[in-house]
Amino acid sequence: MNYPYHLNQTIVCFCFLLLTFSIGCNQHGKNRQDKNTPQNYFVRATDSDAVDESNVQIVHSIKSLQSIRFQAGDTIFFQGGQVFEGTIQLLLKGAPEDPIVLLSKGRGKAIIDGKNNEALKLQGHNFQVKNLQLIGAGRKNGNITNGFILDGAHDVWIDSIQISGFQKSGLAVLNSFNVLIRNVHAMGNGAIGISMDHSKNAVIQDCLAEDNPGDPTNLTNHSGNGILVGNSKNVLIDHCVATNNGWDMPRVGNGPVGIWTYQSDSIIIQYCISYKNKTSEGGKDGGGFDFDGGVSNSIMQYCLSYENEGAGYGLFQYSGADNWSNNIIRYCLSIDDGAKTEGAGGIFLWNGGASSSELTNAFIHNNVVVNQHKPCVVFEPASKNENVLLANNLFIGKQELVSGPTSGEKFIGNVYWRLDDQAISFRGFKSLKDWAESTKQEKWNGKLVGKVLNPRLKGPLTIKTTDPYQLDQLTAYQLQEPSPLKDSGINLEKIGVINLPPTDFYGNPITDRNSTEPGIYEIN
Repeated sequence: MNYPYHLNQTIVCFCFLLLTFSIGCNQHGKNRQDKNTPQNYFVRATDSDAVDESNVQIVHSIKSLQSIRFQAGDTIFFQGGQVFEGTIQLLLKGAPEDPIVLLSKGRGKAIIDGKNNEALKLQGHNFQVKNLQLIGAGRKNGNITNGFILDGAHDVWIDSIQISGFQKSGLAVLNSFNVLIRNVHAMGNGAIGISMDHSKNAVIQDCLAEDNPGDPTNLTNHSGNGILVGNSKNVLIDHCVATNNGWDMPRVGNGPVGIWTYQSDSIIIQYCISYKNKTSEGGKDGGGFDFDGGVSNSIMQYCLSYENEGAGYGLFQYSGADNWSNNIIRYCLSIDDGAKTEGAGGIFLWNGGASSSELTNAFIHNNVVVNQHKPCVVFEPASKNENVLLANNLFIGKQELVSGPTSGEKFIGNVYWRLDDQAISFRGFKSLKDWAESTKQEKWNGKLVGKVLNPRLKGPLTIKTTDPYQLDQLTAYQLQEPSPLKDSGINLEKIGVINLPPTDFYGNPITDRNSTEPGIYEIN
């Protein structure tokens, strides 16, 4: 098998995007020596804040604000701590060196109350939105919209925004490109905390999507998602958290997921935590992470999923989607996922399409799955696939560790262990040896390369981490030294896998491909 992933160009694109925004921020505010010198506007609800009126133009209402034609370099201040009722709808046209900026000024964040409608609807290019709070009437109390809609925009920076009380998405990015989203806290919304659709070249970073329960009016499709990217390309989701979403989806059927993408290409999800997400009673999904229908050339790495009602990591393909192909899940953790959703487990593969060619070329390596409720790896009865490779993973659980029918997948060099004194099994086979002899799984060049042995993790195997910047402190899942797993991993390059990562889950360098360890920890 050969897995030619070409994501270096995508990563360069992300770095360039961050640099572009940084330069724009640093250059904003310089004075232009012409008739179009940038203006400062102060939108205030009361006269309590003293303002030097010689340097700003006072704006007394949202209606007045929307009548102004803003120019490149202008800054729009909203009175901090005050409430502005209504929808702010603006077309902003800044310049790369002089973006238009919207932000709070004074004590606390300014609050834009959209009530039953949107709070903020923006179009245009080269602008920044920072340090605002957006609220709606509530997903069941009259609001029927998204909170913040960015539509048809490019070169935009959104930072430090709180969004709650909207029936659809908290933040919805549509038909846009070159967008940086940072420090957005979306909670108490209905359908999705943060959504992106038909967009490209974007970064979603340091965001929190929590307690987005479901859309009470959506009785035909999933709702209650944390972060969702669809129909997009070149998107990085980095150091984000999704938790306690989906608990009030008003239907039984396909359900929400904490962080996921569909019909998209070149997506990277890294250093994220998705935990304790839920679905409706009797519903499906409710998982941590998901590469869903039509996803291609994408990577999930250095992520943590735990105690989700659905699968920790889903590889799903629905009928009618573009082909699902060339995706990686590596150096990730799943702890006790899938306890509630029927059929789910730590890693869960499902292909709702008619052909195995619709779900191809997946590489799942150097992950750790610990599960006391469900199998570590589950193949749904409809799980036809081609060239799905699972290698150098560490699977720890009870009873059956691998479940479901066989198709085009191959297990090579994985390590299995038990959580109690009971025997473990593999797809109905009572031992790894029987499974390997009957199906050729865990065999390479005629030799048995899978192992059943105690990896001697440092433990205890419990977890409470909620901060993505503390993932490297999860020492319980490191190997004790001496470890029987030292230098025992399969050389992945020799089985056709290229473009491997430079570090393990903890940031330790991987310098010798001939002597790696299974799991997420590299002993140096």
